[in-house]
Amino acid sequence: MALSDDALIIPGIGYVYDAPAGTAKPASLTNPAAPWADTGHTSEDGLKISFEISKTKRKTWRARAGVRVSVDEISLKLGWTALQLDNASLSMYFGGGDISAPGAFGVLKSPVPVERALFIRLVDGSKEADIYVAKVAISAAGEVTASPGDFAGFELEAEVLDHAAAAHLMQWLAPNLGTPAGG
Repeated sequence: MALSDDALIIPGIGYVYDAPAGTAKPASLTNPAAPWADTGHTSEDGLKISFEISKTKRKTWRARAGVRVSVDEISLKLGWTALQLDNASLSMYFGGGDISAPGAFGVLKSPVPVERALFIRLVDGSKEADIYVAKVAISAAGEVTASPGDFAGFELEAEVLDHAAAAHLMQWLAPNLGTPAGG
């Protein structure tokens, strides 16, 4: 691995977009068009990514230390705090909602995670690294914060789900990744 200053990203600005589950990544990564929708303001805490692999060590009678490791389960989650008090943020946090009355959002008695596709832009000046996920289940990830010192915040967690038509669970997109251009 070569030392590369171009591979360093300080995401000074971040954007979270969502679309119906299974939507292909945007044709324009810097200006996603419909059906992609900007989910609005998020906290300065940015994006959290957690990736866990649950595995089992397989042993034989002869090799007690183990001869193989098998992957039992993968858990990949993205997290952020939505700051906008609107139907979209509340629906993601509360697992849907009743928006049939003007000026009201009703929390459902039987909530379900909201399944969507996600596209996230991490912008560092002229550099950018993006994340695309074909299907996630978005739900509450913690408490709502509401204090006089800061914006009200809704902690969200998007659990990455397998989408049959997608080749990957998640894709990182940046000019320095994958096969070199022209190579």
